[in-house]
Amino acid sequence: MIAPPSSDVVAGPFGSDEIIVARALARAESLLQAALAQQTIPEKKEAAKLGRMMNDPAGKAFTFAMVDEVFRSHTPSKTAASLRRVVEQFGAPQYMPWTDRLLIQAGAFVSRFLPGLVTRGVAKRMQMDSARVILPGEAEPLHRYLTQRTQDGFRLNLNHLGEAVLGEQEAKHRLDAILDHLADPAVSYISVKISAIFSQINLVAWEDSLLTICDRLRILYREGMKRGKFVNLDMEEYRDLALTLAAFQSLLDEPEFHRYSAGIVLQAYLPDAWDAQRTLTAWAQQRVQNGGAPIKIRLVKGANLAMESVEAELHGWHAAPYASKHETDANFRRMMEYGCQPDHAAAVRLGVASHNLFDVALALTLREVNQVESSVEIEMLEGMANHQARAVRDDAKGLLLYAPAVKQDDFLSAMAYLVRRLDENTSPENFLKDMFAIRPGSPEWGYQKKRFLDGWKGRSEVSDRSRRLTVAIDASHSTRFLNEPDTDWSQPSQREELTRHSEWSPSAIPSLPILDTMLDAAVEAQTNWEGMGFEAREEVMNRLAEIMSRDRFKTLHALRIEGKKAIMDGDGEVSEAIDFARYYARHALPPAGSHSEPLGVVAVVSPWNFPYAIPAGGVIAALMAGNSVVLKPAPTTVGLAWHLANQFWEAGVPRDVLHFYPCANEQGKAFLTDERIHAIVLTGSYETAKLFHGWRPSLPLYAETSGKNALVVTAHADREQAIKDLVRSAFGHSGQKCSAASLAILEGEVYDDEGFRRQLQDAARSLAVGPTSHWQNGVTPFVIPTTDKLHRALTTLDEGETWLVEPQQLAAPNLWSPGIKFGVRPGSWFHQTECFGPVLGLMRAENLDDAIVMQNGTDYGLTAGIHSLNQEEIRYWKERVQAGNLYINRPITGAIVQRQPFGGWKKSCVGPGAKAGGPNYVWLFRRFADPSHFSGASEVDYEQAWREHFSVEQDPSELRCESNVFRYRPSRGVVLRLAQRDLKTVERARLAAQVTRVPLEISIREEESDEAFAKRLPELAKRAEFLRTTDAPAGVILRVAFDAGLQWIHGPLLSAGRIELTRWVREQSVSQTLHRYGQLPSKS
Repeated sequence: MIAPPSSDVVAGPFGSDEIIVARALARAESLLQAALAQQTIPEKKEAAKLGRMMNDPAGKAFTFAMVDEVFRSHTPSKTAASLRRVVEQFGAPQYMPWTDRLLIQAGAFVSRFLPGLVTRGVAKRMQMDSARVILPGEAEPLHRYLTQRTQDGFRLNLNHLGEAVLGEQEAKHRLDAILDHLADPAVSYISVKISAIFSQINLVAWEDSLLTICDRLRILYREGMKRGKFVNLDMEEYRDLALTLAAFQSLLDEPEFHRYSAGIVLQAYLPDAWDAQRTLTAWAQQRVQNGGAPIKIRLVKGANLAMESVEAELHGWHAAPYASKHETDANFRRMMEYGCQPDHAAAVRLGVASHNLFDVALALTLREVNQVESSVEIEMLEGMANHQARAVRDDAKGLLLYAPAVKQDDFLSAMAYLVRRLDENTSPENFLKDMFAIRPGSPEWGYQKKRFLDGWKGRSEVSDRSRRLTVAIDASHSTRFLNEPDTDWSQPSQREELTRHSEWSPSAIPSLPILDTMLDAAVEAQTNWEGMGFEAREEVMNRLAEIMSRDRFKTLHALRIEGKKAIMDGDGEVSEAIDFARYYARHALPPAGSHSEPLGVVAVVSPWNFPYAIPAGGVIAALMAGNSVVLKPAPTTVGLAWHLANQFWEAGVPRDVLHFYPCANEQGKAFLTDERIHAIVLTGSYETAKLFHGWRPSLPLYAETSGKNALVVTAHADREQAIKDLVRSAFGHSGQKCSAASLAILEGEVYDDEGFRRQLQDAARSLAVGPTSHWQNGVTPFVIPTTDKLHRALTTLDEGETWLVEPQQLAAPNLWSPGIKFGVRPGSWFHQTECFGPVLGLMRAENLDDAIVMQNGTDYGLTAGIHSLNQEEIRYWKERVQAGNLYINRPITGAIVQRQPFGGWKKSCVGPGAKAGGPNYVWLFRRFADPSHFSGASEVDYEQAWREHFSVEQDPSELRCESNVFRYRPSRGVVLRLAQRDLKTVERARLAAQVTRVPLEISIREEESDEAFAKRLPELAKRAEFLRTTDAPAGVILRVAFDAGLQWIHGPLLSAGRIELTRWVREQSVSQTLHRYGQLPSKS
């Protein structure tokens, strides 16, 4: 690679800036006049309609919905219902002629009776309307169209659209389709993205991805070279920029392609594009000097701005594009000017792609004054403002049109392109917005002229520094909590840092401490730790966050080597641990006026599947609450836990306050049943929680346990997005996440859709499976040997089941490829059993109600998801599904602190139910009581707490692209067990029940014996969730209550409503993707 030369922006050699600008302005006016003079009557009507759309936000929203939502279902009655819903919501667009508005209203009405007829007619009209911008992908009609356009004096750059490339089979089909196009004599020029021919791009495994991409591009280049066709590398996402550049240069450096001329696109809205252009130019000049062929750069402004903003917001990065349209325009003109300089154009031909007539005129002027007409061409979009295209063709002596093509069967797959085009047309600052009404001397002309001059002037001032090199969020110094940004693997410095730390090995771990000595020390140290106060402990946790951030790459390799976790999965875990430190530090202080004290010594029993973040969260919360902690790691990840403990000690946690106790399982019982342990934090199976409870029923146990998590896909879903999210949810970390999708409940037409099954099968089979020593692998070995349940799931089919994808045991220890079972029946073993591995079961539901019954029909309630673009379905589902974490139109894994506090319902939780990463979690580790002067219900503030907090849905993260609502749901009921009738307690209980609308049952030991009450508990558990006690209950009550599924909460009923009412409700996180292709919903 040749470094970019130092080069300032200079005017063309044959004219000053003033002369160039004057000529460009005159030429732009001439182009517009020529275009208007030859505009046909149909084109005028279309332009007028599009012009009216600019001022019709409801009409624009209607059009988006028609394009993206209405035809998701393949059932005419459902499609017709979607049509009526869109018409009812937005009305017939005012920008349309009255005849079209009448047809829309009439069609909506008639669709109740003739759904098939109406929906076929609407679909045909939509395809006719889009035929101007999306060509037919079938061979014969495409050939005829290209031939005709060539006769009209246009060349076409063909871009083959199709199904989303979710797997390698579709990637091969896309490659074959492009090869077929290259064999067509009418095709001279094609564009292709690297993501279209390789479905498993992994920026962490950079070299592996580059090798595969080059192998596939080599096939295209050979075919293009053999047939004399031009191949252009396209791109949309910033993440693909450097990889695309590397593949392009690497291949053209091969002797085989020394004389082959190929092209690449650069997006001017990326500051990085300016350096890329100069680097490519220097490299191409050397190539030409050595006898090689010139290359071509297709210069565009960029059409993926909305999705870049979404990606950046979700990860805590700066959006890669410039922050303003002015900067983009300035960079575009800087790059255009640079490309038109004779010594550059001799090695790098330039394609200036724009519908802005000022930019077109500037390009024509620059190429003319620099005498590089043969090296600079103008490009536009097929079907957009054809009258202007003809005028530009005539002036430029030719025009290249970017032309997407799609086969009729894949028309839905072109929706993303149509949405982007609609957005581009109507963006407030875009030339296209004014293009349909602009006239020389009009206000629109004056506005666009000023923008052009400002952009030209700003070309020497606009920054060329990559926005991703600047830290977007400094979470450590923010006055409010902000999530730690994830690693941006598109940056070489981050990949280099990862490589530098790749030789991690665990430190020597000292011998097991003597239990009595350790616990005595913990008890004694706790008082001083609590005495430090919350602010001092907060400082310690903030230092811990900085240490965790500093050690990120070392920890990633510890997770990879000992935790068998892919780098991408591990990166999120490190961010989560850092978030826990900062979040709990800010959310530890109890409410003003409350009275509390620490529990004492807390045992944190960590899991093997999240061996860093989960123990970190438990330890941090208990420490922030003023407790001493004993960390008991999972036997398979002791080295990781020791690494974590050392980070705590380095941050300033005294060693007598945090103890490390990696005991064997047989020693665990003596440890956990010791009276000096005052609470246990467990993340593990429900069976483990039951075991611990049986050892010591009176010990508070806070456990996040099992889940049998399902994702519902309705007929109104974006099926390709659902597959992408389903595969990520089911097979990330080899399905070893508590939140992993184990079931996909598909509405009938989705279940029966052969295309859906084929794409799902392809996506699952294409996942990279192997050891973590190869960084491209996403499905990695199990941390522990397969359990009996998992082995059965991987090897056995029950009645009615078949393998859509049969899992295979591979050579590495504990390594299996993903499996998908088809035909899982309600109530079957697989429907009811958590297996904790890479096995997904598909179930068929008749409708949404049926799907909800199946989704709720297990003993667990951890995570649940739905994919649907029908907002009525989403609202209906949200109010009926029984799970702690709900996910809508996104994966159901990857909970983030504060955004999606994590924890389940039913058997997925043991204890009061405060969610990890949520506002109430730290308070679990303090014992609350009323100050002595409080008495009577008159002093409680339950109603105010309910009104101001518990009845309000909160979204503290306030993302634009995703809502993350934290809300409280009234529990099914509370059973209050008292030793004797305490009027104050009874009065408070009844008031709390009234305020929260929770059924209340009171039992008094003086009136009902422990045995009689215990006998009634299984029946009570059918209509209640919590067992409240104020006096130590009998062991039989605790054992029966646990087995019945009642969550036990011990302590007085408090006067502070902000604390007390948490024990009457269930917490729920609802995360919903709000955007479509980056576009946010209309507020019209």
